[in-house]
Amino acid sequence: MLRGRRFTQRLLPVMALVLVISPVLSCGMVDTVIDGVSGVLPGGEAEGTSERGPDRPTGTLAVGPSIVATSQVMEPGGGVLTVVKAGDPLDGMIIQVPPGAHPSPSQYNVSSATVLQHTFGPHFQPVTPLIAIENGGGYAEELIEVRIPVDVPPDHFAMAFYYDETNGTLEGIPSVVRDADSITIVTRHFSRLLVSIVKNTVLDDLVKKGIDSGFRPGGDDWQFVNRGSYIASAGHCAGQSLTALWYYCERPDGADPFLWNLYDNNGAKPATPGFWEDDSLGYRLASRVQVELGDSWMSFANQFMGGLAGANDEATFRAFAYAMLLTGEPQLVYIYATAGGGHAMIIYRVDAKGLHIADPNYPGNLERRIAYANGQFAPYNSGANADEIAAGHGKAYDLIGYVAKTATVDWNRIAHYWRGLKSRTIGYDRFPDYAVVVVADDGSETPLIDGFESKEENILIRVTGSIPIGTRVFRDGVRLQADAAGKYPLEAGNNVIGISIWGDVNNNPQSRLYKYIDFQYFNIWYGPKETTGCKGWALESVTPDWAPKEKKWGDQYETNYLFSATDGAFSASGRLWIGEETDQGAGALEAWVLFSHEGTWTPLPPCIPFGETTTITLNLHSPVVGIDGTPAHDRGWAASYAHLWVNINDWEGLYLEDSDTLRAASSTWEGATESMVFEFNLTELAYGQPKEGEVIEVAVWFGALNGDGCYRYKYVYHQ
Repeated sequence: MLRGRRFTQRLLPVMALVLVISPVLSCGMVDTVIDGVSGVLPGGEAEGTSERGPDRPTGTLAVGPSIVATSQVMEPGGGVLTVVKAGDPLDGMIIQVPPGAHPSPSQYNVSSATVLQHTFGPHFQPVTPLIAIENGGGYAEELIEVRIPVDVPPDHFAMAFYYDETNGTLEGIPSVVRDADSITIVTRHFSRLLVSIVKNTVLDDLVKKGIDSGFRPGGDDWQFVNRGSYIASAGHCAGQSLTALWYYCERPDGADPFLWNLYDNNGAKPATPGFWEDDSLGYRLASRVQVELGDSWMSFANQFMGGLAGANDEATFRAFAYAMLLTGEPQLVYIYATAGGGHAMIIYRVDAKGLHIADPNYPGNLERRIAYANGQFAPYNSGANADEIAAGHGKAYDLIGYVAKTATVDWNRIAHYWRGLKSRTIGYDRFPDYAVVVVADDGSETPLIDGFESKEENILIRVTGSIPIGTRVFRDGVRLQADAAGKYPLEAGNNVIGISIWGDVNNNPQSRLYKYIDFQYFNIWYGPKETTGCKGWALESVTPDWAPKEKKWGDQYETNYLFSATDGAFSASGRLWIGEETDQGAGALEAWVLFSHEGTWTPLPPCIPFGETTTITLNLHSPVVGIDGTPAHDRGWAASYAHLWVNINDWEGLYLEDSDTLRAASSTWEGATESMVFEFNLTELAYGQPKEGEVIEVAVWFGALNGDGCYRYKYVYHQ
């Protein structure tokens, strides 16, 4: 049991909530794995460099007064809105809303404002007014087609763009039909938009010179290969492409960092650039976004690609070129094989060679492109994931689609999952839970924690879960082979043990298929710890003494609880239901609260010389509490607290000194980052005259809602 101060946390009723709807795209084995199963997992990485791309071009529009064109209520069964207004530039506009696009009646209001002037440069030539289609906001559950009347002069290319007045930016919108007097776009959301034209010869000349976004594989894509995962077993190409595109456009870590290798080994040092399996946060992020987008992928993909069957390659090629020219951004491409299957990638440059692509199956590769000549695309060879390609199941994708950025994808949902990466909770709600234990010869199990001290030279590590689990075990980056008893060898001293965790997606002994779940590192000590050579206070042992708390209300209302600690850090996260069932009272808001905390402290030195003062810096970070689920709430709040402090005792338990407790609270409104410096002098605490063999314990205590404990540092005095 733990001794010393105990602490309490409270989680109070909850604030507002973001709707979780989203859309499109998906893609389509690693070898049969796994230590304790069979086979070998794939490996290999790519290298690359890049220069940071230019800032996105911006501009403004000056428009005349807004003129209402029409309005109509769309029922959940869908409908058609047609603008019939002679002399109005929108006369003949048709909005087709399919059944199921809206769960309840939605008011559609259509208006326009004449574009008087703009500052977007000579290649932006508006040929429609600025069109406003208002339907209550949010993303529809189905693709909506809008036929926009427009006169397109001969030898000109027309394309629709969203206009963001706040940021002064443009964004391309996918089109399925273009003719001399209209352009038909597809989208799931509306904001202000308009159609611009460019002369074909002008655009062609710019393409010959090269139209470039500044994005580069090996600098701006992820460093790991798309192999799929337990929750995205066919591949996570859309999730990997979308998150890389989002990172490049939104720059959440500031203007300078490149994504490539930034989160290698989850951002920890030393980096492991030749080893992808410990990049678990980025890999799980790509898979989680894939699942979010892939739930309704089939219907969207079929609708969209079916509509493109009537479009020609020349128009699609020019759409990529013109969109990149006016937005300065990479573009999302979806490719489809008429034999079946699709794949998502990023287009970052358009030139005479075709479309230059960042393919998640070939990260860092600067040579990949979709060739284009004489008005036609050549089929592009890739696959549902890298392992399908390696197994000889690659495909020739012969249909190329421009899908833009936010027209079909709820862009803001990616930001939600990025916060999960930063709080190290990404995928908690979809990947299966597991436990890592050390199994003794008598069959008893002990949880494996960082800092574990083994009495045996060979150790049996087991990962358990509700599904068949396979593992690969590494020591200091080198793959370990288990002996006949399933044990792994340890070396004297500290062993950095990495465990790659895989689950059988089929859950069938006759057809095992293991896919990636997670990766964890553990420091495991074997053998005596040296204390000689230190004249003063020698660190004899470090003993972790922590554990997750029992769930107060049980698995039904407290899910995905993760509490872990290492020598110098702890983290806590989880998902708690706020409702009457969890003693929140009649005013409960009936929603899930997501919390996370991270704490660090200065590693204690192996030797503290006689009379020397030692400093420990305590840090706590509690990001903003998240809310997950529906319904949304306009009011309410949630709070979660974490604690960190130090106390010092002699080995008989006599209290000598105690630090103030560091607390960091977070709510749905704001997070907190707190720090404190704690100083102590072991010689003074021993009254200035320590004796040979005298023992003092420095204990660093920590805790949060779902766990607590300490690390005990035993110092022995040597003259």
